[in-house]
Amino acid sequence: MQNQKTIKNKISFSGIGQHKGTLNSIELCPADVDTGIIFEIKGKKYKLNLDNVFGETGYTCIGEKDGVNVKTIEHLISSIHGLGIDNLIIKTDDEEIPIQDGSSEPLLKEIEEKAGFLEQNAPKKFIKILKKVEFSDENGKVSIEPNIKNILTLDVMIDYKSIKPIGIEHEVIDLNTENYKNIICKARTFARMSDVEYLHSKGLCLGATLNSGIAVDENNILNPEGLRMENEFVFHKILDAVGDLYVLGHSIIGLYKNFKGGHYHNNQLIRKVMSNPDNYEIVE
Repeated sequence: MQNQKTIKNKISFSGIGQHKGTLNSIELCPADVDTGIIFEIKGKKYKLNLDNVFGETGYTCIGEKDGVNVKTIEHLISSIHGLGIDNLIIKTDDEEIPIQDGSSEPLLKEIEEKAGFLEQNAPKKFIKILKKVEFSDENGKVSIEPNIKNILTLDVMIDYKSIKPIGIEHEVIDLNTENYKNIICKARTFARMSDVEYLHSKGLCLGATLNSGIAVDENNILNPEGLRMENEFVFHKILDAVGDLYVLGHSIIGLYKNFKGGHYHNNQLIRKVMSNPDNYEIVE
């Protein structure tokens, strides 16, 4: 049996936000058993759950859709999920989580090296998928179904045939701490340079640079250092999904499949899962 986990020491870090390009600061604090993941935004508390999280095109938010909220939480939540943290309080007065290098590796290292971990005297809870659930629209398709393995397996395919440096990529990987730390967390977000330049002209995506993700044109990868690994593009989609699926507050036991889906699709999928209690059970 696995026990719940929090961090041992309070830590804080700062960095530029992807969209506004402003300096943002975050503080992570230990939390008691069965607290879950709590965001304290300008003094108001929001638990990481479907009532408080919404998926937008390109990022995930927590808080009030038309009020106080924090954007781009997916990489931080992905790190927390990948490290198996159950209970945590995240404090900020800013509107975004720092983008750092576009992956979740810097966040993971901050937590590992400065916060440490504390095993708690209570069993860890999981959401076990009992029936297949799907969500799709004209842009993509995602699903989750029972898994013969007692773990979350992610099966993800992307299709950017019109963009030569990306193309079609497909990976299947089990979510465990070793896979997350050695592979998934290293994968950076990506975009076409023409799209970034257009958004910059509109006063958007102001924090996006070659230091905060991968930029491509129709034929080349524009980062001088190139890619960190084979299929880095699809592994970043897996990184995002690890964050998006943790919105349920517990890790999932199931087989997750994604064809061209994004944050919005993941958010809609987990809403469908939780809409019917026959779809799942909570296990220790």
